[in-house]
Parts: sequence; C-alpha cells; structure tokens
Amino acid sequence: MARAWVARSTDDPKKWTAYWYDPDGKQRQKTFETKKRADDHRKRKEQELDAGTYLDDKLAKQPVTAVWQQWTNQRKLENSTKKQYRSIQTTTLEPFFKARSIGSLKVADVEQWLLWMETDRKLSARTRRQRFSFFSGMMDWAVVNEIIGRNPCKKIKHAGSRAKEIREHKTKARRLTTREVLAILDGCPPRYRAMVWLMAGCGLRLGEAMAVARDQIDFKGETLRVDFQITEDGETESGKNSALQRRHIKARDEEEPGRIVPLPPNVAFELRRHIKNHGTWGPEGLLFPNVTRSGYLYASYFYPKIWLTALTKGGVSYCKPHALRHYYGSRMLYAGVPENDVADWMGHSSTDVLRQHYHYIFEGAEQRGRAAIATMLTPGADDPTEQSEVA
Repeated sequence: MARAWVARSTDDPKKWTAYWYDPDGKQRQKTFETKKRADDHRKRKEQELDAGTYLDDKLAKQPVTAVWQQWTNQRKLENSTKKQYRSIQTTTLEPFFKARSIGSLKVADVEQWLLWMETDRKLSARTRRQRFSFFSGMMDWAVVNEIIGRNPCKKIKHAGSRAKEIREHKTKARRLTTREVLAILDGCPPRYRAMVWLMAGCGLRLGEAMAVARDQIDFKGETLRVDFQITEDGETESGKNSALQRRHIKARDEEEPGRIVPLPPNVAFELRRHIKNHGTWGPEGLLFPNVTRSGYLYASYFYPKIWLTALTKGGVSYCKPHALRHYYGSRMLYAGVPENDVADWMGHSSTDVLRQHYHYIFEGAEQRGRAAIATMLTPGADDPTEQSEVA
C-alpha cells in the first residue's frame, strides 16, 4: 500500500496536514482545519494510488480555458480550425466559466452552460451541439492526461438535440426558386457570373467555385473535377492570421482525387464564354482571380461586391451564396436523380446529409409514391423501362 500519513501542521499547530508520495516518488502534502478532513484526504489518496487513478490536485485547479488552450495547441489543426477554437473560447467559454477550475465542474455546470448558450447567446441547436461536442472532447483529453478523474459531459443526454436542430433548420431553410436564381445570375457582374453558374448548376461550394482552374474542366467529356478550394488557411509570418491559399479539398490526404460532377451544357456555355472574354490567371490557370488579377479572390470581397450586388440588381431578398448549392441539390432530387449520385456529386459523405438539408423534398413521399403507381399501373400506360427484345 502506498505510504501516506497525517501529522500536525508545522506552520500552525492547530491544523493538520496529510502527507503522501505520488507515483513518481515525490512527497506531496495538503493542510486542513481538522484532523478528520486531513485523514479523509489521506485515505482518498491511498485509494487513488492503489487503484492507479491518482490525480495531481494542482492540475485540476487549472482554469477551464487554460486546459482548452492546451488541448487545442497539442492537436494538429489547420489555421482555420485554430481560429474557430479561439472564437469558441472567447465567445462561449471565457464569458461563462470565467476562472472556474476544470476539476470543479459538475454535470449541472455543463447543463447551465448549454442553457446559457441557448437563452443568452441565442445560438442555434446545431452550433450548441457542435460546441458541446468539442467541449466533451477536451474533457476526455483531460481525463486521459490525468488532469481530471471524469468527464461530466458523459452524463448529459440530448445535448444540443439533433431533432431540435433539424426542426430549426426546417423553419429557417431558404428555398430559391428558378426565377430567383436566374435573376441572381443576370444581376451578377460579368467577370464572376460563370462562378455563380457553377454554384447553381454544379452544386459547388463558394471556396470550390473560387478555385476552379481550366484543367478541371472537361468540355468534351461534359464533366467537372472538383478537387481544390480557396481557403483562408495559409501560413503568415506572425502566425496569428490566416492567408489565402488554393489547397486540395482533402488537405490531410493529398492522394484524394476529389469528385467528378456532370457539366450541364448551359454551365459549359457560360464557362466557355468566360474563358473567351476573361481568360485564365496564373500558372494554375485559375478562372476567377481577384478583380485586379493579382491574387486569389477573397470571400470578404465576393459578399459585398459580387453577391449583394447580384441580389440587389435581381430584386431577390437576402440569402447566402450557399442557397445556390441547396437549389442544385433540390432540383436534382426533384428530377428523380438517385440520392447516392446526388450525394457523390455534392461531396457529401452519405445520403443522410441530403435528408437533413432537403427534408422538404422527402416530406410527402408516400403520397407521391401512391400517385405514381396509380398513374402507371393502369391499362395502356407507358412503361419507360420496357424495351423491345433484339433477336
């Protein structure tokens, strides 16, 4: 059994001190007002040492934010992810936990934090669920590194409920009509109109559309290879801010070939016209550099100068550029394109993502199914799958 004992404090004879040796053989001590409290602490330390669950009390006294910083610093993260974690710390950890030690957190404290994010910070269910997931991951890391003995997040059920997140998404979903999309395209500055066509006609994300180069377009094969994106994740001299760079979509897997997307003829026409009128830029043959043709296009320029201009001229109420991607996905599904194909073309990991974002298409599927069979399963109805046999 590990050696531990209790004796009167050398600094104050009225107090009692518990002494013990930690797993490294270093003598530790803690002073209490009564002998009983000191003896209880001695017993607890002996039990921890015997069970191999010994924790250094000083480590558990670290502020929550200090451990969060340790957790983020030891991980191999892209600069954009580091910025996200710093934002979480300054907006939702420091204001709530302040100087609270990580070892003092109980289940009720984490539950109050979740409620605070909802009522005070007005964060969406999706954002709360994401931040809770990161926080729980940090707490798991603290357990593994013997900073704390347990993760209170494990006892919290339905944190940032997925069902509530989907309900919120349903009420806030912005569904662009074809008329609105065409109005946006007409209102877009000519230099970047083809880029907006790529988002609406091929389902590209903004960063992916900004990164399209000539060698990604196969006009003859009528396909587009999507494997690069523009991201504010480059290295800078100070290391504090991110710079633009064109990088592979799977930044941690350079061998990932990206995805192949069908290139509709109307989008191909716009790309050909763009190349003829504006050419390409740089050794990469980029189609959409910045307006001075001196570097990559900044999202901070695209939003006010290109996107908001297109909305205003087109008379379309505000929506984010990502709404064009949703338009693409919804039109594919409405047209009867199989979910697996749509998921592949949009770069989704599974069809579950489609069902989350395009719930309004799947709603009422039973009724449409009944109507389809009622229409088809009648005498004289055409069968599109029927083919004449060839001898």
